[in-house]
Amino acid sequence: MKRSFYFNSFFLLLAAGAFAGCTKGSVSPEAEKADLLVGRWQLTQTDGGLTGQVSPANPAQRQEIVFDNNQQATFLVNGAVSHKARYTLFQANSYVNRRPQTFVAYGRRSGTEKAFIERLSPNQLVIVEDYADGRGYYYTRR
Repeated sequence: MKRSFYFNSFFLLLAAGAFAGCTKGSVSPEAEKADLLVGRWQLTQTDGGLTGQVSPANPAQRQEIVFDNNQQATFLVNGAVSHKARYTLFQANSYVNRRPQTFVAYGRRSGTEKAFIERLSPNQLVIVEDYADGRGYYYTRR
């Protein structure tokens, strides 16, 4: 009886290990967002700030961000490059809503980054400054 118990226990342990090895690994929120973030995004409007108003983007000064697969962000104004920086995505708690968010940091990460991705879909990106009177930047994919 004791021998049967050890044999069955060993078999169950072996089977559990086999099943655990076959499960898919979880994908981090940063990895999911990084894939969806890649592309060219044009600013359409901003909201918030001290006035809290919604302001459409200035058509005379078309602002875009291009995120590439190599974690390089290129900022464009009227199609001309104004700035380039490496970007990283990381999880942190937001000051604004007290929930974990995916933050985006341009350049070297210093711990003082204050912008998180509030919404990201195949056609829309919203980046929010993590301040009480921070602005929201609304982009559409080009």
